[in-house]
Amino acid sequence: MRQGVCPLKSFARVLIAIALLILFGCVPIHAKDKRPGLPPKVLSAGTVYVDNRTTSAELLNTAYTELSKWGRLQIVDTAQKADIVLRLSNGNYVKFVPGGENAPAADPKAGKQNSPGADEAVPPGSTRISVIDPKTGISLWTDIRKTDSAKAATHMLDGLRDAFVQRK
Repeated sequence: MRQGVCPLKSFARVLIAIALLILFGCVPIHAKDKRPGLPPKVLSAGTVYVDNRTTSAELLNTAYTELSKWGRLQIVDTAQKADIVLRLSNGNYVKFVPGGENAPAADPKAGKQNSPGADEAVPPGSTRISVIDPKTGISLWTDIRKTDSAKAATHMLDGLRDAFVQRK
């Protein structure tokens, strides 16, 4: 007696294969979007202060130029006047403590960084671009971009612009 293939088993196998393709086919789509969306505070911001914690004046000038070209945020001269702070850092920041004063044991705002990766080292030739709440010191959004050449540096705000576009 010849045994045939059960049509239900074949159908079940096809359904399982389709389900697996759909499931694993969607993973790369979600894997590309690793950054969290922008919080409402960032989306509603109209002013920005650029806090350059790199050793490069060129990066600061590039940030000003790119923000001006974008036109979405008005640049202000102090963090107190800003809705958000755009912090540029590459791990080379040194904080000045005037002579005769004791530095605090811990910076109370340093522990408030709640953005994933905010305390991780920045790879050589790159810059971390963070959006900080000036009132609380909390990191609201962060990105790391290659800035080892003038051309690459002009793209350092692309991630932030893209995040704004995705939310509209």
